[in-house]
Amino acid sequence: MKTSFLETTDSHRYAALVTSSRIRSLLTKEQVLNSLEGAASWLEASTKAVPGASSCHRIAMYFDTGKLEWLYPHSNTAETISAWLDLADLLKRPQYVENATSYAARLASDPVRGLYRGETKDARGLAWYWTDAGTYSGLYTMRMPLHLERIARITGDQRYLDLCDEIGRTLRRRQLASGIVSAAWNPNTGWMREERVGSRYIYAVATFATLHKLTGDASYQAAYERAVEALLRMQNADGSFFQHYDPATALPHPTERSIKPFFFGYILNAIAEAYDLTGDERLLTVARRLGDHLASLYYYRHKVPYCTNAGMIPADQTEADAAVYDSAHGLLWLHARTGSAIYLDLALKLWWGAWTFQQDAPDRPGWHGAIIQGVNSELSETLAGVPANRKHLLHDPTRLGKTSLWAMVNHIFACRRILTGQLFREPSS
Repeated sequence: MKTSFLETTDSHRYAALVTSSRIRSLLTKEQVLNSLEGAASWLEASTKAVPGASSCHRIAMYFDTGKLEWLYPHSNTAETISAWLDLADLLKRPQYVENATSYAARLASDPVRGLYRGETKDARGLAWYWTDAGTYSGLYTMRMPLHLERIARITGDQRYLDLCDEIGRTLRRRQLASGIVSAAWNPNTGWMREERVGSRYIYAVATFATLHKLTGDASYQAAYERAVEALLRMQNADGSFFQHYDPATALPHPTERSIKPFFFGYILNAIAEAYDLTGDERLLTVARRLGDHLASLYYYRHKVPYCTNAGMIPADQTEADAAVYDSAHGLLWLHARTGSAIYLDLALKLWWGAWTFQQDAPDRPGWHGAIIQGVNSELSETLAGVPANRKHLLHDPTRLGKTSLWAMVNHIFACRRILTGQLFREPSS
């Protein structure tokens, strides 16, 4: 694998494009805290919309009539645990710790729509998937251990560490020789053979690194090495990743060759989690090359698009050109590890873009704090091939836009890095 452009030249290709830190000169601590206040408000509204469940919805949809529609409860996005904990710390709101513990407790105690605890022993620990199709997802499960370990440290509750071990054993059994973890299971039909997996499934590098740290079990170290080998094989020469890969080989899918920058936030988060535990320089090289690719996208388009390249599936075509901001968190991490001004500039531009579309409507729960992505005005009907259970992708002329839980939690994490790194304008004396 080629090394990063940063490691082979005297100056970064995009250095000339960063002549000043204009956003940093404008960004204030108060602004970031206000953005966090809004994000907390949105998370609270999302939780209250699932009565008594201590859960969140994956999607909120907004309409020109003023209507708000929540979709896909029990999303089981483990990052929500850490988002609540970060909000408690940064906003000095200890009550948010209870929101985190309630969310984690539901995951642990709900045997169907939390982490599976049914009769099929080799599927235990898998997380309920976000659609209403009754599917359990390996990807959502891979992201659990880091956050369950964090809540275990705060509460002293051993069951969360026990769950981490159960999750680890299930995912380890499902790791293929290629290094990919293929863990799709439906309680009605059993295990499903996956013909393709998304590049974000490489989150396994983080999962196995975390599990090795928690257990000291050498088998997790071996699983980590196989996952890293897959990661290295999957990265393209320009630093990008295709959307879909053959799970048996970790090679690109033969016909679907789209590149999905929406997945890059997942990949950067995974590398950050694994690198901070292992110090594995191979991971940092992958991250830098991916950061360079994000720079090439942003400085040309002035945005990071949801999906690019040929071979997009119909569901992605509906929002391919939409801007996505969730890589800001990973890029801020990458800046902290490399000192590169490019990654800081790009991360702050992405954060600022998200903040620009964050709603300021304190009297409207569910709207206030939402980072709303608009709809594609060029579409006049639902594209053929879009699944009916993806309601947020079906054409509706009255819809203004949507907000996703994934975008909100990653915005919170980016806010945390800005505040802890003091990456804002200092008040004048």
